[in-house]
Amino acid sequence: MTSSVYCSVQKAIQKIKQGKPLIMADAITRENEGDLFIPAQDITPELVNFMITHGKGLLCVPLTEKRAQALQLPLMVAQNKNQEYTKCAFTVSVDAKYGIGSGISAGDRARTIQLLSSPQTISDDFVRPGHIFPLIAKNSGLAERQGHTEAALELCRLTKKELVGVICEIIGNDGEMLSGKTLEHFAQKHHLSIISTEKILDYIS
Repeated sequence: MTSSVYCSVQKAIQKIKQGKPLIMADAITRENEGDLFIPAQDITPELVNFMITHGKGLLCVPLTEKRAQALQLPLMVAQNKNQEYTKCAFTVSVDAKYGIGSGISAGDRARTIQLLSSPQTISDDFVRPGHIFPLIAKNSGLAERQGHTEAALELCRLTKKELVGVICEIIGNDGEMLSGKTLEHFAQKHHLSIISTEKILDYIS
């Protein structure tokens, strides 16, 4: 196994513009995990299915605080009562109000994600709770919090996409989170590139 699966920020930008998902890896001193990522406006039912089949983690949608407020998505738990160890800022979960079935299929989830990313969408286009989990990024991005949530929006910003992303943690066949060599093997198997949150932070600093 080689380190050729790792890419520069410039290469990551190129791949995103080509509509290809990436793996974002955070620091060994943090979660030390990899998340699949693609801008929300580029999501398709096929990509949702890939993420939930091979990533296996929770499908989440990072967005800005401004976007969450515009769509009237309050925090699931008040900030001062958040006990999650990385302080992920989950909002209430949502489904699209129209054009879906139960909300859980790949097509239904893609529809909900597409609505979250569209500037034309309004709060009343959703029902609450649902099967998609928005996450509010810190306003100062990676400079404030070195999480997958913030890294996702930095990549959206760098590629001039709507500031709404899609992320999904990558879980191995043994049920444990992938990192290091096992994450590299996953990337190679699925022909994906890995970009680290540290590289993104260095690039924008």
